[in-house]
Amino acid sequence: MAMDDAPDPHTLVRILASYLRNNPMARDSAEGIHRWWFSEGIAVRADELDKALRWMKHNGLIEETVAADGRVRYGRCCSDARLDALSRADNGTAAADAP
Repeated sequence: MAMDDAPDPHTLVRILASYLRNNPMARDSAEGIHRWWFSEGIAVRADELDKALRWMKHNGLIEETVAADGRVRYGRCCSDARLDALSRADNGTAAADAP
């Protein structure tokens, strides 16, 4: 996927929700998420990822923690059902207000 074909914010939220559903203990910095949480070939702009992470935090899907090194890490803080609703949403109501 070329940078011009980068996923839209709704798709980013669905990808992140699916990843967190499948990896409930995952915690990483925005840089780590950008590097490791997306399938090869998916180009994600850092500003779009930041927007998706902010939306997910605002909506109680993820939480931020500050590690000993001072870096912010993101991890899941909601139920499987809430993540399932987002990861399976196909531009439906569950993700209608996504970034």
